[in-house]
Amino acid sequence: MKIQQKRLIKPKIFILSNGELAEPQYFSDFKDHLKANTVVLVQAKSKSPWQLVEIAIQKKNSLIGKKRFSDIDGDQLWCVFDVDNYWKDNKSAFIDAISLAEQNDIKLAWSNECFEVWFLCHFALLSTTLPRNDYHIKLGEHFKKKGLGVYKKNMNKVFKILLTYQPEAIKNARKLLKKGMLGKNPSTSVVELVEVLNSL
Repeated sequence: MKIQQKRLIKPKIFILSNGELAEPQYFSDFKDHLKANTVVLVQAKSKSPWQLVEIAIQKKNSLIGKKRFSDIDGDQLWCVFDVDNYWKDNKSAFIDAISLAEQNDIKLAWSNECFEVWFLCHFALLSTTLPRNDYHIKLGEHFKKKGLGVYKKNMNKVFKILLTYQPEAIKNARKLLKKGMLGKNPSTSVVELVEVLNSL
């Protein structure tokens, strides 16, 4: 008698980003690298992280209603956003959004100040606060030093260029990341999403 093997259902990872170029390009290239049709990218038009969380909750409820999202199968929905000045300008709204995301099992991949913190982690462990505009200067220096060409903001194929250095980025970002440190500059929780994607 033949024993039928149970087919494992791969979890779907939905990634919502309010970034216009850097984040969507990076995760699109990541998805292509993994050849993962279970990774779904969604561009969300929102100005603030708390608006993005609200959009994510609506999206998740809609997907559940259409039977396209299952907690039992391990599906996840992630919000990718920059902390930017939002923490300083409206800390209470930010804290409420984090709490709301936790209540609805929405995962957060944030960067303080911006997504390029994750890029810089590929080359060094950041120890001091950097103004937003200085990230591109620092990345340009690292690209030149490593012979990776000229770094440009929102450049294409940055994922492929950085891939070799990803283990270093994970190690450095993990050192930066501590619970409750969303308001710390520099810091990023993008590493947690990257680890989930790599597990696919």
